[in-house]
Formats: sequence, C-alpha cells, structure tokens
Amino acid sequence: MQVVTRPAPEQDIDALDRIHQGLTGQGFTHLEHVVDGGYSGPDSIYRAQQRWGITLFGPVRDDPRAGQRPGFAKEDVQIDWQARTLTCPHGVTSLPWKPTLGDGHLRLSVLFPRRACRECDDRIRCTGNVDGKGRHIFLLPQPQQEIQTGIRREQKTDQWRRRYAIRAGCEATASETVHARGLRRCRYRGLAKTHVQHVLTAAGANIIRLSDCFPPGTSTSCRPRSPGQFLQLCQRLAT
Repeated sequence: MQVVTRPAPEQDIDALDRIHQGLTGQGFTHLEHVVDGGYSGPDSIYRAQQRWGITLFGPVRDDPRAGQRPGFAKEDVQIDWQARTLTCPHGVTSLPWKPTLGDGHLRLSVLFPRRACRECDDRIRCTGNVDGKGRHIFLLPQPQQEIQTGIRREQKTDQWRRRYAIRAGCEATASETVHARGLRRCRYRGLAKTHVQHVLTAAGANIIRLSDCFPPGTSTSCRPRSPGQFLQLCQRLAT
C-alpha cells in the first residue's frame, strides 16, 4: 500500500477531489492518504472511498458537546437501522428518527421519550440539561455514521496513534513555516507573487535545515559538487 502525506488546510472536498483525480490519473491505486482532522470528516472519507477508491486516514472530530454529557456518548447507544430507532444503555428506545439537514448534508434527528429521560437516574449526565427534555441525537447516514463511530473508537488506541505518527514530519514542517517563517502572512498582492513567496519560504526552510546537518568546522564525506551555472554567474558578477 502506498502512503501519501500532505499538509492539510481547512477542509475542502473540491481540493481533495483534485488531488485524488490527479493520483488516480497517474495510475496510483490502493492508496492511503494520510491527512489531518480538517480533511478526515466522515463525509470526506466516504466520498474518497466510493468515488476514487482511496482511503483517507486521519482523526475524526470528537463530539464538541461531550463535556456537557459525560454519561453517555452517541457511540454508547445501539442503532437499529431497520426500525430507525436508537436504544440507550438503560434499554429505552427512541422514537423513529426524522430526516433533517445539518451543514447542508442529510442528517437523522432522533428524540428519546421525554418521560423516560425525566425518570432516568442518569438524566443530567446523559442529556446535560435540567429542564426535563429528552435526549436528542443527530445521526449521519448509515455508511458515514459507521465510519465516525469506528474511527472515534480506534483513534483512542496506541496502535492508531503509532500509525498516524507518520504525519509528524509533515506537521512539524507546516508548523515551522507558519510560526517561524510567516507563511500565512502575505507580503505581496496577487496570486503570482504570493506563489513566489511560498516557494522562497519553503526553500529558505530547507536551507536552514540543511545548515543544521553539518555544524561549523565539519564537512561532508562526499566531494563537493562543482558550482552550477547560476553560482558561476554570480561569482563572475561579484568580481
């Protein structure tokens, strides 16, 4: 299996499609594309697999409201895709879910009976509210929901973390160019000049890293390469 890594900015499905189209167009198959959390949402993972046959490998965001509901997470309920209901750890079954939209995508809105939640001893830890409402859960469509549930469990294991450590060098490089080299601050106007700035920033980062490989007073074991035409021209102009 071939592994592809790249710095990932804010999630952009169109950008992923362009990358995957280019990879598959060059004959690359059975790829695992290692990305950061900005790209590895359940919808993106499902789309990459179904459309391009590429596996996106990266973390899936945890429930942003998990701290308000320390008792039971969405992963703790049993899903009956045929009956279109959920069953909580205490055995209470929800009402049949209803389709809805979330961020422009299909979602499934699930409500548990208010009375059952009011009488539950774990109500506050589960629903996170004190006004007696029932637990409300949003599900993704079945393929995406199974992806989200599976990855949320796996990414907490040491085995998953060791696999994802392959991005360490990529993340460190992105962090260096952003925080130490000012990559995100444009000094020029126009895409062409901005592109030149990015290229020079990357080149400068490489030169700094190369200079750290050989401390002052040391030299490589290989013969130095003969000066190129550009360096020769600079030397002639300097004299």
